[in-house]
Amino acid sequence: MEQSTAQRSHEIRGLALAITSVLCFATTSILLSYANTVHGVDSWVASAYRGLVGLIVILTMQGSTGKLQIHHILTNRLLFIRGLLGGATIPAYYICIMELGPGRAGLIGGSYPLFAAIFAMILIKEGLNRSYFVYIGLAMLGLVGIFAEAALDGGKPLFDLLSIGTAAAGGLCVVMIRHLRHSESTTNIFAAQCVFTVIIAVFMAGDRILNLEPLAFGFCVLAAITVVGGQLSITESFRYINVARGSTLQMLTPALTVALSAALLGEQFALLELVGGVAILYASYRIVVCKI
Repeated sequence: MEQSTAQRSHEIRGLALAITSVLCFATTSILLSYANTVHGVDSWVASAYRGLVGLIVILTMQGSTGKLQIHHILTNRLLFIRGLLGGATIPAYYICIMELGPGRAGLIGGSYPLFAAIFAMILIKEGLNRSYFVYIGLAMLGLVGIFAEAALDGGKPLFDLLSIGTAAAGGLCVVMIRHLRHSESTTNIFAAQCVFTVIIAVFMAGDRILNLEPLAFGFCVLAAITVVGGQLSITESFRYINVARGSTLQMLTPALTVALSAALLGEQFALLELVGGVAILYASYRIVVCKI
């Protein structure tokens, strides 16, 4: 009985952490969109603060996530590529949030599991069963639906393409992280992304990083804290629940972002767009479940 009670306690804690991560990620998108609309904060400035806060947090957690070995970023080619790709993807995704709206960007970004499956098949020769191709096709149809709606209502197709590019980059990062876990600590993997994010974002933003109004500065820091909190929460949740459950719960992030963006920011969605988004999220969910 005691063991059963302890297991239930662990499961409840793990679920709470996973749900917390969903809330954090959705909140980050809403904060970024609001900061851009009201205070003129751009993606480069917001990304710089995300990278800086991430580095501060990872430096304080070396005891549990592994010692930081910054030279590995230069000596490990795969870690270098993962850091560079991640560092470029963050501001690109932030641009999509600010240009397309957090809901639309989240729906497209939710397709990253299908790209992870494709890259795993190509790069590490991971076999895919037939059901994978069904769900990959369904997700592709969902993307077509979203893009068709953009074409019909005179949307921003270039930013839609950028958004799908960030989803593809996210899928590739997932594959690289899976491979890097065999040779690098969580600290090094996370720090590589943060280092390149700071370098790229500071170069692009320049002195805009230091010339923020107090409220704009507060929103940048808060958005950085929530996204890092989400990353830490989902990582910690895997100590108490299995990866399958934690990963599938992450599919709630785009759905919650859509709901919050519509309710708080007035973002509007056409029927075809929502149907396409549902197709993407369901296909991504099934890919994750089959994967694990």
